[in-house]
Amino acid sequence: MVNSNMLLARIKQLREELNVQQRQMADAIGVDAPMYSRIERGIRPFRDEYIKPMAKILKVDEDELRSLWTADKIINVTKDESDSVAQRALHLAKSEIKTNLD
Repeated sequence: MVNSNMLLARIKQLREELNVQQRQMADAIGVDAPMYSRIERGIRPFRDEYIKPMAKILKVDEDELRSLWTADKIINVTKDESDSVAQRALHLAKSEIKTNLD
């Protein structure tokens, strides 16, 4: 799986900075250590429900992880499009998001 993984890189960075073991992360999200290792390496899918417990154990704002997760999804959806199509799609989405917020 060759997907964008800004989220996974950030999680690994924070985990290592805080000396949190993969076993602790696995326990926090309710999986075994080998499964957690596959998640962190991008082999298994990262689920939305992992964000909250991971943010707590890594002492980081949940919105930071959720933003990275969302950015990765956007990148993965547009990766096969031309740059101009991807940029236009982002522009249109941004306009729609602004409209919905108003």
